[in-house]
Amino acid sequence: MRTLRLSLLINSLLIVIILSTLSAHAAESQEKALIYGETANIQSFDPYTIHDAAAHRLVDLIFDPLISVGPGGTYEPALAKSWSIEAGGSSVLIQLAEPVFWHPYGEKQIRRPLRAADVATTIRLITNPKSEIPNQKRFDIFASTEVLSQTAIRIRYRRALSDPIRPLLFKVLPDHILGKVDVLKRDDAFVKQPVGTGPYQFAKTNAQGEILLQANTSYWRGLVKIPQIVMKPYADRTIMAQSLMYKALDLVTFISPKDTNEIRGDRQLRLIPYDALSFSFLALNNLHPVLKDRRVRQAINYAINRKEVLDAFFQGDGNLISGPFSPTSWAYNLDVKGYRHDPERAKNLLQAAGYQDSNQDGIFENPQGKPINLRFVVPVAGESEMTKRIALAMQSYLKKIGLGVELTFLDWKVWKEQVLGRHDYEITIASWSFDDAANISSLFHSSAAKPWGNNFVLLKNQRIDSMLTEAESTNDYDKRRTIYKALHAMLADEAPYVFLWTLKHHAAHRQELKGVQVEPFAFFKHILSWQKARL
Repeated sequence: MRTLRLSLLINSLLIVIILSTLSAHAAESQEKALIYGETANIQSFDPYTIHDAAAHRLVDLIFDPLISVGPGGTYEPALAKSWSIEAGGSSVLIQLAEPVFWHPYGEKQIRRPLRAADVATTIRLITNPKSEIPNQKRFDIFASTEVLSQTAIRIRYRRALSDPIRPLLFKVLPDHILGKVDVLKRDDAFVKQPVGTGPYQFAKTNAQGEILLQANTSYWRGLVKIPQIVMKPYADRTIMAQSLMYKALDLVTFISPKDTNEIRGDRQLRLIPYDALSFSFLALNNLHPVLKDRRVRQAINYAINRKEVLDAFFQGDGNLISGPFSPTSWAYNLDVKGYRHDPERAKNLLQAAGYQDSNQDGIFENPQGKPINLRFVVPVAGESEMTKRIALAMQSYLKKIGLGVELTFLDWKVWKEQVLGRHDYEITIASWSFDDAANISSLFHSSAAKPWGNNFVLLKNQRIDSMLTEAESTNDYDKRRTIYKALHAMLADEAPYVFLWTLKHHAAHRQELKGVQVEPFAFFKHILSWQKARL
């Protein structure tokens, strides 16, 4: 499954706090429950309308995929116990696993069995263009479904694929709840009270954003060893790391680079490195009257001293990037070197775009004499104090080239509504995480430039659209790679983002947690082997 996951830029203050657990009941069960920390306040709990990496980790515990990825990129049975490729890769015949039951639903708490209709309903909803799915373009390949029996379904594609199993990594939704629903919406009741087939079922959440999951006692792959999971949101990664050290948490999914040495030196903790195809960026609203000029966007790129920020706030524990892929991706173009820090060139580009500092106050004005003042909207959940300091550094760089910047700090939920929902911003800062090396269509294709779409920078470029469509349409790996490398260079030149850096990722847990094995794009995949022992 090609999924883009949005997460916040990281870092924080050194403050030690110990938060209460989800409820008095959860507190009494703390020795048995797995309590883990995230720096996002999750509002939606379905697999499709969410943006957050933290939300995707959570829903991996609630929902199962049709097919999963095994070692070395092989495919493993999940809800589909077997499959056969038909018509030269144009369709796949799926046989579902049995017995698999949905989590109990409704007043009678009836457990319904998994059926082929569930798969058909899922595909119908995720391919509906009116569904509020941020990276929906990855589902365009599906043409139709044919339910053959209660446990057999044929899935047809719009064209033959060289790898027809890859699109089948999606998570399955329940037909008995969503069968009469036309579209998936972010405010649907199902999104707030999800029902899946996964190892844990949603129990409740509270006003603080803590989420309680209960073990699925009828899980088809076997019973988990940990009866409860509590997800606790934190405003700061270092606070979260300190909570881990002081036994308020069992697990943290992402440790800030500046906290790794302290975690590594604690004998009661274990640090787990893992790879992630991710990058951080400044997003520029390409439809704004000032930012719609490519020269202004390029000037902003030249203004930012990315290495200085990486070294100052992340101890240099990462790599600068020049385009929309992780440097470890096969699609990354090493020939594109990126923008060096060059304030004078930035000023020259602004002058070429028609802006002048006619009154010599240090801020450029447009031809009508109005000074440039850009709104930099900053999400502050995650590592708010350090994120604020990074934003202040960016503001200073831009002021030095003559751009006025007004900082606005918003709660993560409000930020999503304003930036992703309404596109009411000029500059913002965030990160993308991928589970596919080259899934960038929904970031830059004009069809995704819509409310809650991933193309929230509103880039609309017909040539880029054509290249993205061609790359997705071909089964020729070498041709696709050539297209992506050209796209890398073109997007660097178009500068819809300031491509910043990738960071090294680490999770950490207390030694009481045993059997922990994580994967970057399916963090809790091996949860059945996890257990919490008393030391």
